[in-house]
Amino acid sequence: MTSIEISPASRLEGCRERGGTCSAQWHGAESAAVAWAVRWGLVEGEAGTRRLASCAQGRMAGYIAPSAAPGELELLACWGAFIVLVDDGFDRGREPASPADVRAVLEPLVAVLDGAGTTVSTPGVLALRDLCQRTLVGAVPGWAARLAAAYRSFAEATVEEARWREAGHLPTLAEYVELRRRTITVAPLLLVAERLAAAWPALEELHDVCADVVAWTNDLIDAGTAEPGQISLVDVLARERGLGRGEAAAQARTMIEDRLDDFDTAAARLTATGPRPGNARERVEAVRTFMAGSVAWQGESRRYRAELPTQHTPPDPAADPVEQAAIRLERRLALAVAPGGAIADRCAGRVLESALLLALLRKLPAHHDVQRQLAGWLQERRTDADRVEALLIDACLHPHLLPADAASAATPFTRSLGRFTGPRGRLKRSMLHTVLHLLGGLRLTADDLPDRATGDTMSAFAHVNLSAVRTIAAHATDRPHHVTPDERRALETLLDRGSDRLLWESNATTHLLGLHAVHTYHPAHPLLGQATAGLLKARDTDGSMPFLDSQDVWLSAVGGLAFLARPALRRYTARMGAFVAARQAEDGGWPYATGIRQTDVDTACRAMEFLHTLDPHRYQATLRRGAAYLAATAGPHGGFPTWTHGDTPDLDMTAGAIIALTPHSPDHHPTIAAATRFVLDAQHDDGTWNPSWSLSEASAMLRAVDALDTARRVPGTDRERIAAATARAAARLTATQQADGGWGRTPEDHSDALSTAQALPIAARHCPPHVAAAATTYLLARQDEAGRFPAPPDQVGPRPIPFDFPVLADLHALTALTRSRTEP
Repeated sequence: MTSIEISPASRLEGCRERGGTCSAQWHGAESAAVAWAVRWGLVEGEAGTRRLASCAQGRMAGYIAPSAAPGELELLACWGAFIVLVDDGFDRGREPASPADVRAVLEPLVAVLDGAGTTVSTPGVLALRDLCQRTLVGAVPGWAARLAAAYRSFAEATVEEARWREAGHLPTLAEYVELRRRTITVAPLLLVAERLAAAWPALEELHDVCADVVAWTNDLIDAGTAEPGQISLVDVLARERGLGRGEAAAQARTMIEDRLDDFDTAAARLTATGPRPGNARERVEAVRTFMAGSVAWQGESRRYRAELPTQHTPPDPAADPVEQAAIRLERRLALAVAPGGAIADRCAGRVLESALLLALLRKLPAHHDVQRQLAGWLQERRTDADRVEALLIDACLHPHLLPADAASAATPFTRSLGRFTGPRGRLKRSMLHTVLHLLGGLRLTADDLPDRATGDTMSAFAHVNLSAVRTIAAHATDRPHHVTPDERRALETLLDRGSDRLLWESNATTHLLGLHAVHTYHPAHPLLGQATAGLLKARDTDGSMPFLDSQDVWLSAVGGLAFLARPALRRYTARMGAFVAARQAEDGGWPYATGIRQTDVDTACRAMEFLHTLDPHRYQATLRRGAAYLAATAGPHGGFPTWTHGDTPDLDMTAGAIIALTPHSPDHHPTIAAATRFVLDAQHDDGTWNPSWSLSEASAMLRAVDALDTARRVPGTDRERIAAATARAAARLTATQQADGGWGRTPEDHSDALSTAQALPIAARHCPPHVAAAATTYLLARQDEAGRFPAPPDQVGPRPIPFDFPVLADLHALTALTRSRTEP
């Protein structure tokens, strides 16, 4: 074949969904795999069944073969269950399995695949015989021999790994890479997925890359643990190159990126010239999807949730402290980017969703062990809970003590809702009362029964929230007839429509409210059991339930823009850009997470800003569709809503639209000018703007000031008003800077790293030099040993309840450190 040189951009062309999405049919594969394992005695008792269910083999199958038929998904899930249970069998004792123990388990399994037969009749052997019979149906000639060879290679490598442990052998990097490629079991599972296709020896190069990427990503996710006897890529790099574990982890991430480049180069060569069986591009993309799906499953699975390691590079007194901090943060953030280009950080658990899940499980009733874990988590959280959290915890754990005036106790909170949500403040008040009713039996009244939705300006989230509150309140106030059968069916349809996420539209609050509503009139509805499987898998490591199970598209766009300003991180941005561009929806907008349908203006603006900065020529068609989406969403007075045209305009969305639209056609100049007037009119005399989807004053100010700086170049904007508004914002920051140099979410709050990082770019550009200098000193002092910038959560949803994706503070800190040195 001819050698081909290709650019990073062209390497990323191909199907728009290159993996990382999960089949909506995963539920059936999951339950089938668990039932199969139980039937063949691979798991025993309730604890064993729960342990296998937590491995999420249906999700794994759905990720590696998202387009497969249900029967194929079930087969892949059963193979995954078999592989993971054999592997777990080596780790159940107090000591690692000896080479003899490993050989005793694996040799009979190899004999089954070889067709040589064995007198051993363990559950593993019997289950494998069943799998082989099912898998051979339709397989191409010669496939069984290739599978046997792949599994034999895995078995031999696993025995060798046990010998290393027993002898205390410390492998070289070359030794480790070769062995790890065989112990990860990617090769056998890939062959199962390809059993209907003719052999293609040239494809084995991609198989090797796939195995390396999956194995090394596994090692990287587990890099924060160092259990006795275990050896990982991070350990080998740290020892062989004399690095700390944090620095070694960063180098491992670079190695993964190099292997992804190898995959792209080989894929282009295989699909360009030479003889090949069938559809070469389809075969290559199937391996790519397998690789991306395996990585996505690893990141989601509760089996791989270790903390990443601390960095140990000593500071250099002669070096620039800002650059040193940025370099340590770069190493940290490189680990946050999944091989497919997504920043898939985990949202921390919250009281609201954890209490709602506990209340639902009590109703079903089901999963008593999870109920105990949730109750324990809520009880521990009670000590440091704020007023609203304490009210929710007490209502859930001690409903008999819920005061009759609990709704009144929430009044100070609900009065402020209009500041965040405008006309929807009443719905939010009804939602809070409904939650207290579900948790502790608060008596609802007719005032808690909102009117039926009219028009089409509501988001999918608002539709489900409204339908759920109406249904629950109607039943609680003996007015079930106020909710029509059509409304109930519409709610069920919304909740039931296929999604690859664990949570409906990635949102636990809305999902749980909807399920509670369905339970009020149909306690045995199939939706309840099916949804519970996803809810339980979406929990955090401590058992709590987060607000969202993903914000990967939005975070990747925000992170990609920050990465572009740092040469060491720029190499990741091509893949990040491809990931973001591939998630553009049919309407031209973007959802905030993979696999959800509701697009939003904020994610669209962030995506467009990133893609334009990354490569405006390559993404010109994508950007043109995005600009059309934004233009169609604008309100009559210049403001942009978060979700749909005609909804309440939002300052943050409007500012983002100005930034996103300005580089495009002059046809958008009138829209930008109107949006700029909206931003200017929305500023208060003290220099602030109303909060949007954040709690920090500086967050809204940064978005607005950046938008106004951008709008100066657009004809029809008032430059004098822009200058005055910017000066007021700068004066506000100067006046409210705290003695330690930082800013809090409001002037009444203590300083924190995230609020300061959001204020610093404004200070660096528009405030007196001493303001930015003090802020930089404060920010540098907040960096921890792992390179992070811990901070209290700033994002809110449902507004104004905060939720936390910790990587956001790091991304803003990186941007702040970069802009503090580059802003005039």
